[in-house]
Amino acid sequence: MRKFSGILATTALVASVVLLAPAANAAETITGSGSSYMNSIQQACSAAYTTDSVTYTSKGSGTGKTEFASGATQFGGTDSLYSSDSPSNFTYVPLIGGPIGILYNVKGLTSLNLTPKLVSDIFTGKITKWNDAAIKAVNVASAAKLPAKKIQVVYRSDDSGTTNNFARYMDQTVGGKWQAADSWSSASGSTLGTGASKNAGIVTTMKTLAFSIGYADLADAKSAGIPFAALKNGAGQFVKPTVNASKLFLAANPTSSNGEVVFDYKKAVKGGYNLSLVAYGIAPTKSANAAKAAAVKAYFTYFLNTCSPAKAAGLNYVALSGALKTKALALVAKIK
Repeated sequence: MRKFSGILATTALVASVVLLAPAANAAETITGSGSSYMNSIQQACSAAYTTDSVTYTSKGSGTGKTEFASGATQFGGTDSLYSSDSPSNFTYVPLIGGPIGILYNVKGLTSLNLTPKLVSDIFTGKITKWNDAAIKAVNVASAAKLPAKKIQVVYRSDDSGTTNNFARYMDQTVGGKWQAADSWSSASGSTLGTGASKNAGIVTTMKTLAFSIGYADLADAKSAGIPFAALKNGAGQFVKPTVNASKLFLAANPTSSNGEVVFDYKKAVKGGYNLSLVAYGIAPTKSANAAKAAAVKAYFTYFLNTCSPAKAAGLNYVALSGALKTKALALVAKIK
């Protein structure tokens, strides 16, 4: 009887070990939210990642920063830095780069050149017709295809890092009322046009709104078949937003100690597309949940070393390389 009891006890112990073992090695589940600009590559990378379960929700940079600061997510995604109400013990990690395209929907117009001044005047309502003499002056070959129609401006209605970067570009190259802000009205000093939520919303709205113009990432716009304008760069060239053109410009700008890429939008970079941005991950450096933080650290490492190099160009993003990638990985090392 004593022997039988010993067998039962041993069996129970083994069973408990078997039951406990999977829990000890269970994968973590982590969530992130924010930047709609990098949503396409976040979806691709999180779906391909097998070490842990990662969910990323496109809500706009403003919401991403807020949700991370409140503890609602384990990491954030943003195209702009905190201006206020930043959390303690966190780091920015540059994750991906790319151009902001100036999109247009004008039937029959297959090419369009714009200068920073023209872009500013269009989006703030100083130029209201597609056949304005100032637009014709830089579009001699296609001037006849510029219609006498009102320009329909489409802007981001949510707090947006894409808006912030667009406005910073305008502020540096043109000046006036432009200022770095996530809110369109604050960034441009204007409420002209039609608001749309997230980059995908800009594209969806423009697709059905004739004679419209807007700004968004290439991934969403290319999938909808909406063309991009060629933008005059610091070297005096009209350059379309492409992965290679954006990569040239990004490589010519320095990175600060906190990981922010400090842009000189007037910089003369031959073949470069100056209206470009870097999207950041936001992660803890002193988390109350070490396992979750370790999972974020592992995912960001995978994103930078494996997924982005393989998938970024195909999704119309610029994978980080060189000194910027080295800096990004050094910041990943701070996550805990």
